[in-house]
Amino acid sequence: MWILLNKDEPADKLGEVWDIYDGNRRLTGSKHLRGQELGIGEYHLVVNALILNDDGQVLMQKRSFNKISYPGIWTVATGGSALAGENSRQALIRELSEELHLRVTSDRLQFINSINYTDWIEDWFAVRIDASLTNLVYQSSEIEAIRWTPIQEAIKINNQNGVNDNTLLTQAQKLLF
Repeated sequence: MWILLNKDEPADKLGEVWDIYDGNRRLTGSKHLRGQELGIGEYHLVVNALILNDDGQVLMQKRSFNKISYPGIWTVATGGSALAGENSRQALIRELSEELHLRVTSDRLQFINSINYTDWIEDWFAVRIDASLTNLVYQSSEIEAIRWTPIQEAIKINNQNGVNDNTLLTQAQKLLF
């Protein structure tokens, strides 16, 4: 299911406010302004979706050259940081709407894994959609281009870019097919 929206916002919104979590994923009650450094033992929540079509291909996006992290690379991840007050599913539904103008419901998001990094906790989901590229409108401030890619080709591209989402891709494929 998809809809087209008419909005385009700047990439990497540095004024975002995030909830702060501890290493055990408990909310601390504190807030964080994006762009400022987090303290030791403080984490913010990041969400990503692996989007697959009915043919088993994964949606890849070429990140905007204006992005702070990984500018201009092809990636299978679609998502971003959760805003204060959002849980993972709410944040991902918002991100999919903002970046791809894709409307999905919470029950369509299949949880894959949660990974703790230096100062963020990243939740990964898989979602299967029936949409052609012509029906997807991407946010040009975030994304340069999109394409459907066979899983094995996406894995090769990940390896070339030094991104290791390959296990997550395999798990997404098993969950959805």
